[in-house]
Amino acid sequence: MKSMGDSTGKLKRFGQKHLQGMLYGKASSRAVFTILGLAWREFRASFPQFFSWSSPVSSFFRSVKYALLALARIPLGRSVRLSYAYTGEDRIIESILKPLITQNGFYVDIGCNDPRFISNTFLLYRRGWRGICVDANETLIRKHKKIRPRDKAMFALISNEVKEMEFVELTNNVLSSTDPRHLNEWINQGQKVVRKKIIQTKTLTKVLDELQAPFAFDLLSIDIEELDLLALQSLDFKRYQPKLIVVEAEDFDAENPKQHPVYLLLSGKGYHLAGSILTNLYFLRK
Repeated sequence: MKSMGDSTGKLKRFGQKHLQGMLYGKASSRAVFTILGLAWREFRASFPQFFSWSSPVSSFFRSVKYALLALARIPLGRSVRLSYAYTGEDRIIESILKPLITQNGFYVDIGCNDPRFISNTFLLYRRGWRGICVDANETLIRKHKKIRPRDKAMFALISNEVKEMEFVELTNNVLSSTDPRHLNEWINQGQKVVRKKIIQTKTLTKVLDELQAPFAFDLLSIDIEELDLLALQSLDFKRYQPKLIVVEAEDFDAENPKQHPVYLLLSGKGYHLAGSILTNLYFLRK
């Protein structure tokens, strides 16, 4: 037993001596190892994340697609810097959280919209993360369940109180809303109403309870137009504690952050503003 322990110790010291130099000696060599690690991570996750017996043929080819895309990272190197989010939010999230390549994280995506296109969480899903995705567009939730079968996807409209609200879907489903002023603005610019639906709202805490979310998780992403603040107000922060919160706030003034209600709410809940880029705020738990 002693000789085995000595051998293990020698192997560890050998690895630390030689591999650390390769990893940290040059930025370029570290980048190579990072690319190899991410490619292997995404390749290994392809079938577990995308294959589903409910649609075996289409999900098989989807799994193969993302496996090949993962392998394409290796010869192309840093030329392939994937982002599925609207303005690179997923890359910013990754930079702030700095997850280990081997980490299986958990996210909650409120206003998830399409499972791939302009998604804040699809890049993480490809790397083995899983989570809860919520949207008031029932068609997109059905699509989400097909494309991302390991997530828990729920059709729901989030607010700080339970009540009935009219949700209006527009031709560009990203612009769908409950706010008449917001809707009229886009309709005047040529958007068409696809359908209207009366939905009974749920609080964010209620949704997390129903879907058995972990009390501590990595990411909470909220993008539900005028309901972002109400969604945050509906979360019991004593029970659920996301490490990073990303929330849209188009009216945020970086020079006067304390005047914004989202900043005031989250700073009082133990979060500090890690940054604001374009229309998104990034809050880290202290």
